[in-house]
Amino acid sequence: MSNPSPTENPKAPARARPRRGRSPLKRVQRVDLVQEVVDRLREQVLSGEFAPDSPLPPEGELSQNLGVSRTVIREAMRTLRALGLVEVSQGRVPRVKRADPRDLVLALRTFLQRGDHSLLHLIEVRIPLETEIAALAAQRATPEQIEALEKALRRMTAARRLDQQIEADIQFHNLLAVASGNPVFELLLATLAGLMRQSRRRTLSRTGLARADAGHLAVLDAVRQGDPRRARQAMREHLAMAQEDLRGDIQ
Repeated sequence: MSNPSPTENPKAPARARPRRGRSPLKRVQRVDLVQEVVDRLREQVLSGEFAPDSPLPPEGELSQNLGVSRTVIREAMRTLRALGLVEVSQGRVPRVKRADPRDLVLALRTFLQRGDHSLLHLIEVRIPLETEIAALAAQRATPEQIEALEKALRRMTAARRLDQQIEADIQFHNLLAVASGNPVFELLLATLAGLMRQSRRRTLSRTGLARADAGHLAVLDAVRQGDPRRARQAMREHLAMAQEDLRGDIQ
């Protein structure tokens, strides 16, 4: 019986002598094998071949069909679980997990908080993102959504503590995203929430509430009037003021 290759057996001796004239196999090839299995199963999940909540084939069947060891299958399952594609529990067959936007929000939020991103980078992203949100909200907002926006601004104006002002500010922008009628905008703002709180803390503590209030009121008035061009411009001017405040704070 031949010995298993290092690509299939993680317990293979790390110091095994290679044959003369041939470079030793590197363990990274095993990682590539795991990734190949991950890619294959991910494609089947995303294509709908494995439906949400359905069980995946047993470990032994996957091992035989894909021509890899059970160890590779287990590692692939751990990766798929980390990607939010499968649910794995002790003693049970892995199942396909339903899509949950919270997984995406958490992953992107963690990346943004750990990455080397400045608050000025955030504003540069928010300008094209939120100007379009405002324009769509002006076209699609319902009377109930406009009323919710008005209440958020009243809460912000009445707030005495900085943290209350920040939360009311964020709520106003989130409500605009809801009024845009596009749930992807809501997800994108949710991923930016941590950095947006830092940004608001800087700008509101530096320039006070009146400057932000004026910008919000201009956006709300354009949305109320159903004027997407003016809503887009009002949001652009509002965020340009925040950008200016942040630059002044950094300097």
